[in-house]
Amino acid sequence: MKNSPSDKQNADEIKAKKSLFSVMLVVLFSSAGIALPYPILAPLFLNEISPLTTFADLPSKILLGIILAIYPLGVIFGSSVLGAASGIYGRKKTLIITLLLTVISYVLSALAVIAESFLLLVLARFITGIFSGNISIAKAVAVDLSPTLDKTYTFNLVNATSYLGWLLGPLAGGLLAIYGLDMVFYFAAVVLVIALFSVASVLPADELKTKDITIKFKQLFSKQNSFALLANKQIRRIFLIYLLATLGLNAYYEFYPVWLVEQFDFSSPDIGYITVVLTLFMTITSVFFVKQLKYLLGLKFGAMVGMVLMALLFCLHPLLSATSVWPVYAMTGVAIAIFNGLLPVYISEQYHNIEQGQLMGLITTIFSLANVLIALIGSVLALFGAHWAIIFGAILLIIAAVDFNYSQADIR
Repeated sequence: MKNSPSDKQNADEIKAKKSLFSVMLVVLFSSAGIALPYPILAPLFLNEISPLTTFADLPSKILLGIILAIYPLGVIFGSSVLGAASGIYGRKKTLIITLLLTVISYVLSALAVIAESFLLLVLARFITGIFSGNISIAKAVAVDLSPTLDKTYTFNLVNATSYLGWLLGPLAGGLLAIYGLDMVFYFAAVVLVIALFSVASVLPADELKTKDITIKFKQLFSKQNSFALLANKQIRRIFLIYLLATLGLNAYYEFYPVWLVEQFDFSSPDIGYITVVLTLFMTITSVFFVKQLKYLLGLKFGAMVGMVLMALLFCLHPLLSATSVWPVYAMTGVAIAIFNGLLPVYISEQYHNIEQGQLMGLITTIFSLANVLIALIGSVLALFGAHWAIIFGAILLIIAAVDFNYSQADIR
């Protein structure tokens, strides 16, 4: 007896959900690993004296800016190629290789901390960034599951998992701080091993056209990388908007821990706890409300709401007290989830005919480029007070929202 169409649909849906679970685990542990050291870095460089924090007699805030910038610089190199590579050599194979290399790079980071070598730590964080660009592959898998699973649904579940990683990572980092920064990096390596086994055992085998692989390999670093998409004038415009918006967002991400230390003398656990509040509201909004907002507001207007709301909340920083900062950061989590949940989906829908691994790679690359630029620019602004870096981010978000409104078509 043949299976009915409904049986096949159910089987396809179960298979798709297993794949989604696997990449969600990758995003969860990758994001947690990225965020683990964040609550420790600001207090370490601002409050402690060691070869790490006094390298070349540079100001500690400049050294912190370098450490914050070097990781996303690696992501730029990695994600610009890894997303496209996954479309050529297979999502599963590329994920497995990059996860293994990320584990090794976290161990190298731990060894750099033990040796108190600033240059080795910079190198290790750069290598970690290169292979952590595999988050773009995980997002591409989530997009590939459409139309079996709704694209907004899968994308926002992946986003929610990322937020959960950013929630658990700083919390674990703050709690592990008493054991030293090296232990934080070792812990990140261990949890990524779990993600590696999940991908190897759960994600379906790749279906590739082997006759095209040798031809495309020569073009991977030239014509097939994500930056090649910018040859299209329309894509350049939307990604300029995305760059401005993510510069604004990363100004907050990078410098709110510094601002909390400056303004309220927050400790590593304190930064971990307030990050829990921020990411908890990001997760709740992404899981339960972003899809509804898409239907209520549309992708374009909803993304604009997220950008403007973030800008307004960032501008409040000079007025905040040690008490009021907690609810404002909760609202900031809501705004970030709306932006992150709708603008990338808008880009994916607008350019659905482009290989999604390459497109998601460009999204990750632009986000990381913004991370590098704002870490360097913001570290200079932070010399006059960390709140200036955050307010600068708000200005960039307003510019991005205005340009987005007048230059991009609506999508329903």
